[in-house]
Amino acid sequence: MNENRILIMANMVGKMALQSGAETYRVEDIINRICKHYGLNAQCFVSITCIITSVRNSKGELFCSVERVPNRSTNLNKVHCINQLVRDIKKYTLEEFTQEAVKIDREVPYSKFMYFLAYCLGAASFALLFKGGVHDAVSASIGGGLIFIISDFAAKLQSNSFFINTLGGFICTISAYLAYKINFITSVSYSIIGTIMLLVPGIALTNAIRDLVAGDLLSGMSRAVEAFLVGAALAIGTGFALFILLKLGGI
Repeated sequence: MNENRILIMANMVGKMALQSGAETYRVEDIINRICKHYGLNAQCFVSITCIITSVRNSKGELFCSVERVPNRSTNLNKVHCINQLVRDIKKYTLEEFTQEAVKIDREVPYSKFMYFLAYCLGAASFALLFKGGVHDAVSASIGGGLIFIISDFAAKLQSNSFFINTLGGFICTISAYLAYKINFITSVSYSIIGTIMLLVPGIALTNAIRDLVAGDLLSGMSRAVEAFLVGAALAIGTGFALFILLKLGGI
């Protein structure tokens, strides 16, 4: 049995789950299940930026692996697929299991156009949800499309999330103001709210609470701080845009 290979594969699967938005305790459970299946006694520590796992084989030999997690996104379907794959681990050999995990990791569920359309429709729906009109929804959808373009471009440049969210808040405010300036909408509020809701860290905050309840205090507090920073970035970007417009006499 190749303990190092099993350990590296278990950490890889755990990293995939963590990067896709899984909770800390779920990632630890995934890694422990994989190691246990191959007869290894695992001790796993997971934070939102790092995975540390050590295993001991039947001879008492100790092996350790560390995985850095530089970025995270949200893909709950991938989390579900990984979780199901691990629960069905008895159906696969080690090689087959690794291949299935790699297949899940490389899967691209939607094209960029579909993501762009989802951003537009999502922003429009939020504007309507907050009792905005049809024009507000159209204006918000334009802002949502701009948010996607900016986020996609910033991701290619590997920019940090604080900068992306600050810029997103700024852009959605300017976009709503331009629609207001040409008399397409009567108030910038609904369009700004509809667009900015795309960037609100709802899942990060939910996972923070779930981690705290599960007893993972370090990860829970880290996720809560991360959610706070995202909210602060949105507030800074939006506030800065409104400040400039007020100084210029635009609103």
